[in-house]
Amino acid sequence: MGGTGIVRRMDELGRIVIPKEIRRAMRLAEGDEVEIFPDGEGFAVRRHSRFSGFCRAAERAVNMLAEESGCEVFLVAADRVAAASGTLCRSLLSRPVTEELRAMARERASGRRTVEGGIVPVGGVRLAAEELFYVPVACGGDVAGCLFFAGKGARDAEHLALFAAGMLEAVCGE
Repeated sequence: MGGTGIVRRMDELGRIVIPKEIRRAMRLAEGDEVEIFPDGEGFAVRRHSRFSGFCRAAERAVNMLAEESGCEVFLVAADRVAAASGTLCRSLLSRPVTEELRAMARERASGRRTVEGGIVPVGGVRLAAEELFYVPVACGGDVAGCLFFAGKGARDAEHLALFAAGMLEAVCGE
């Protein structure tokens, strides 16, 4: 993958295989959605997030949820933190999540975890919270993200999280 890139042949249907090295580097898995768009003389490919169109609304929602629950709250979409609240907001935003959180987000179900020593949502950042509650957020009938509540109030945030996930789904579908 030096200066010339990797050469691939396009088939009769216009398909091009994304090389394994690039899929690994971008953390792309089978079934992930990607965007393809023109970029000068070529084109660019990036991971697609259905939440990208309403990030401001997601940020406001996450901040309100954090205030109401007393937890650190963050939204993961396309394996990155799409919106975050609290003191560590800047250190989480737009960063790829750890494999552990990525696996939770892909479960497509709500869950609760206790993590000894704190939660590591992204590389190099540890939340002091040991309680974690998460709920998937659907968009257009498919799971497009996951809402995480971290902190002592996480175990009591289930109803709030489910309500918020439904509201984000409604906003995303518009």
